[in-house]
Amino acid sequence: MFVQYYGMVERPFVEVESDLLAIGDALAESADSAYRLGEGLLVKIGGGAMAKTVLLDLGSPVRGATTTTLPMEWWATGTPALFPKMDAELTVAAMADSLTQVVFQGNYQPPLGSVGRMLDRALLSRFAEASVKDFVDRVVAILAH
Repeated sequence: MFVQYYGMVERPFVEVESDLLAIGDALAESADSAYRLGEGLLVKIGGGAMAKTVLLDLGSPVRGATTTTLPMEWWATGTPALFPKMDAELTVAAMADSLTQVVFQGNYQPPLGSVGRMLDRALLSRFAEASVKDFVDRVVAILAH
């Protein structure tokens, strides 16, 4: 399943890119917090098993003249068979002299085969969307400082 969200930072690309490449720990904390928000949503709209911790693995950045992409994966450690692993990219891109876009694009496969795909259509996709939106909003807030 594909999930995407974006936000804007009112700062020049070179500043945002530099900050993004320096905040690995803050990204991991933001991913964990965003996942917790999604868990809370699951409890509110249908219950579900909760994970213990979310791990974030950052790949090597791919830098261009006006974009930088940071590959990443995140997954739950407590109940990995019940929650999908997200394979994603976080990209910052120059939009104007003092405006930078932050884009998250990710893919995940619902766990549990056909049952998981049905649950994803009914419920879990909202969990993924809420988690990604919260993550991007947190990253934008950090980069906007």
